[in-house]
Amino acid sequence: MKVLDFIKPTLESFFGFAKEVDKEFLSHIEREELYEGLKKVQELKEKQQEPLKRLYCEWTERSFKFLIDRWVCFEEFPSEQFLLTSGLKGSKKLSFWAMLTIREEDAKRLTEEEFELSKYVSENLEELCVYKFVNSLAVLSLFRGDCGNGEINISPVRVVRMFDIDSHRLLHSSDLMIIPDTLRLRYLYDKFFDEHHNTFSRILSDRLSQAIEEGLPKEHIRVIQTAIAVIKNDPESLPEGEPQSSAEKWLRGELVEW
Repeated sequence: MKVLDFIKPTLESFFGFAKEVDKEFLSHIEREELYEGLKKVQELKEKQQEPLKRLYCEWTERSFKFLIDRWVCFEEFPSEQFLLTSGLKGSKKLSFWAMLTIREEDAKRLTEEEFELSKYVSENLEELCVYKFVNSLAVLSLFRGDCGNGEINISPVRVVRMFDIDSHRLLHSSDLMIIPDTLRLRYLYDKFFDEHHNTFSRILSDRLSQAIEEGLPKEHIRVIQTAIAVIKNDPESLPEGEPQSSAEKWLRGELVEW
């Protein structure tokens, strides 16, 4: 029997459960009920007998705590946690990288069964809001050294390209995902300010111009403007008026007291 055929019923149940948790998670964020959402997911976690569902509740709990405390520590990437908890860690060639979108060059190195399993898992995980959020938080935690292990070593040669690539996320990420994207960009902006200040500023200006040229919704443009103000630590460049979304309000809290 193929691995996917054996484990698919468990994964289908997990993915369905996770999508329902996502709906509740986003609903509480939109209504600014972070503490209530945290309490509910903690209660839900205690009821779970299945390891994967309990893990997803733990990720959601950490997400709420991050939004409340503005800090979180991930000692393992959620993708690695998923593999360990699901029992797929020992599957041939299914590793952390299999949790990413399958690329053509990757597919050539996999058997038909391995490709089928990797494709099924990665495509379903990509649909999960909390999973994507905690993965981005884990990268942020690694960059900043939030677990006390020191900051990640970033090559000065690669940092401009990294900053440029990450800045494009501001255009296409959901409001929620813009939060860790912004904080990661701010980390790079601060760390390499002396060497690349002018280049970073130009890239951010280009992204804002691109957002306007592409006709993105005004609400999204406000979030991008707010993100740029946070990255540059420039409260005077915040958009005027009241925040139009929960992400904009959260990001403003990085610069001003509410």
